[in-house]
This record gives sequence, structure tokens and C-alpha cells, in this order.
Amino acid sequence: MNTGRERQRILIVGEQPLARDDMRILLGSAGFECTVASNVQETLARMEQKKFDAVVLDPQSSGSQAAEVISRINEFHPSLLRRAVIITDEDSNSEIKDLAERYSIPHVQRKFLLQRLWGNLEALFVRDVLKHGLRTVARLISDSFRDPLPPGVRRLQDGSRRLLYAAGSLRVDLLIEPEAGSNRLALTGQVLDSAKPDRKFAGVPVTLQGWKGRVAQATAEEFGEFHLDFNFESNLSLEIRIAETNCIRVPLPVLEPARRSTAGYS
Repeated sequence: MNTGRERQRILIVGEQPLARDDMRILLGSAGFECTVASNVQETLARMEQKKFDAVVLDPQSSGSQAAEVISRINEFHPSLLRRAVIITDEDSNSEIKDLAERYSIPHVQRKFLLQRLWGNLEALFVRDVLKHGLRTVARLISDSFRDPLPPGVRRLQDGSRRLLYAAGSLRVDLLIEPEAGSNRLALTGQVLDSAKPDRKFAGVPVTLQGWKGRVAQATAEEFGEFHLDFNFESNLSLEIRIAETNCIRVPLPVLEPARRSTAGYS
């Protein structure tokens, strides 16, 4: 709950008045200060009037307006996308799923709003401010599910997914593999420094965070390699503490259960 500190401001964007009011009441009861907007123009106007700590997008049956809102936020207030949540339905179309994956935005199903929405937002705030030092958010520069493969290179089989992130001169190379017949995933990764190829990373803590908190933890080997096994969760991020005063956050794309034979949206 938001007690004992300044109330955080949430912008709720959605076309349906009743749905917006439900979220406003729910988040207001959790201590957030809420403002609503129904379209792109209102969203931009509200953001000119005050600074928001997070945004909740409710695209309902169409992702077209959400896509435009996200595009404009990314253009004018890119840091706010790290504190955004998308509301989805069980029958949400692929456009909405693609949006969540493209911008690494966590999502909450409408039927779980009461149990998960404010907790999901709190998790974003907690992970966005470290008690010690500086946190850098890595950007995704390559995704085997999204990018075309070079000629002669075969796509990974069995739903495996290759991801490459950058944070300054550091690179984080990840391979996510589903375990056949189970609801578990394996993540193998390596931290590299493109400016200092011989740099050692022995003992660097690597933590996989979910919306409820820590999911798995490992320690990097000398050359930055690490491995994590975990049960499926859709909204995850890695936190790699390079030094006491330097932590890298790696937001993972929205994942799907291993039993679907894929580690992401197809």
C-alpha cells in the first residue's frame, strides 16, 4: 500500500467509462492518485498538466488506440513506458499481445484486476528504485522471434528464444528454452563487455524477478555465464548487479507457458 509517502500518480487510459471507473476506485483504495483519459488527445493533455508515475492502458477489444498512445508516450515520455501496465482479456487479439511484447510491458488479465493490478504497479515502483547505486535499463537489440535470420541460419527449434540486450558497452546474451512436457523454463545467459573483451564477471549476482518478487537467483562465472531454471511466469525481468553501485535491469518479453511449445507469442 502507498502509506507513509507521497501518493504516486497513475494515468488510466481507456475508452469504456465503467472500466476506467473500476480501475480508478480500485487503485484509489490502494493509495494511488488516479487521473483518467479516454483517447490519445486527452492522454497527451493530461501528461502536459502533471507528471505521472505510471500509466494503465485498457485497450478493450482493439489495440489500435493503445498502439498510438504507447507510440506517443515513447516519443515524448519514454521513461514512463518502464512503468506501464496493459489490461488484457482472455480473448485479446494478437495486436495487443504484440504491443506488450514489443515494448516489454507487463499485462494483467481483467478477471485478476482485484488481486493483481495494484500489486503489479507496486512491483514496478519497487524495482525502479534501488536502495543502493544506479540502475540501468538494458534495451533489446535482437530477438529471434522478431528479427529475420541471416541467410543459411536455421531458426531455433522447440520454442527456444534468443535475446540480446545492450546497456552501454555491456551486452547480455540470453537463451530461453522450454522444458518438454512441463511448465518450466531454462534461461542460459552471459554478460559481456564489448569495450573490454577480457573483463571478468565472476561472482556477479543475477536475479530473476517476477511481479511478486524474486523467482530465481544465480551467480555469474568468470566469463559472465549464468543459468536459471524457473516455473513459468509471464512478466519477468533480470537484475544483474555488476557492482555495488551499478545494477542492470533486463526486461524480458512477455512469455508463455512451456507446454505451448513456445517461449513467447507467435
